[in-house]
Amino acid sequence: MSGYRPGRLSWRHLDQEQAQALWVELIDWVEWFRGCYRLTDRVKGCWYRHPKMVEELTAAMSAHKVAYEQLAEEATHSWSPGSWHYQVYMPLLQRLAANSEEFADCIDGNCEPPKVQVKLFDGVQEWIASDIAARPTPIAAAVAASGSLPDSATGAGSAVIDAARIVDLIDSGEAEPVDPDDEFGPVSYGVAVASAGNRADLAYPTGGHGVSSSACTVDWLVLDCR
Repeated sequence: MSGYRPGRLSWRHLDQEQAQALWVELIDWVEWFRGCYRLTDRVKGCWYRHPKMVEELTAAMSAHKVAYEQLAEEATHSWSPGSWHYQVYMPLLQRLAANSEEFADCIDGNCEPPKVQVKLFDGVQEWIASDIAARPTPIAAAVAASGSLPDSATGAGSAVIDAARIVDLIDSGEAEPVDPDDEFGPVSYGVAVASAGNRADLAYPTGGHGVSSSACTVDWLVLDCR
């Protein structure tokens, strides 16, 4: 995912050194946790072989450390130890009880964690393509949200020009129809193109030639790129 930076607790993204460090930290915390809260019957000693439990306990450990962390003077915790017990520990107990089958076949360290076969059905690419096609383009979404098209260089919005102004621009020679025989067709203004009615097609300069792309629902939309 663009812009996403996995943290040190994201098991599936860790390299060898990161995983080694997290295993040491997690085992130390979980063994303390199991003993202090008398959970050896609910979290068996083979928990580290169960990916689901590793993720659950990693989350619980992370939240616990945040709640009990020594902060600098005048700093405040995002939540308290009491919050951890109420919002993390108690729900965790409920999930452990509801998922007791996780350790059902584990006896004296001999266990075979449940395996789940994950199969993505055929047709996913076609489904995604259909979903993407039904969504507005980035330009259309930007205009729909703000009423104007952001300028990539300055961040300023483009002008939204009504039909009467377009006629004036044509009369003055500042704008001209792309097809003079089509009175309702696109109009060129600077290096931009605006079309009347329900859609606006913008043309951006590429090597001296405009490249049309669909935009959005407006009366007249003009991006003056001159």
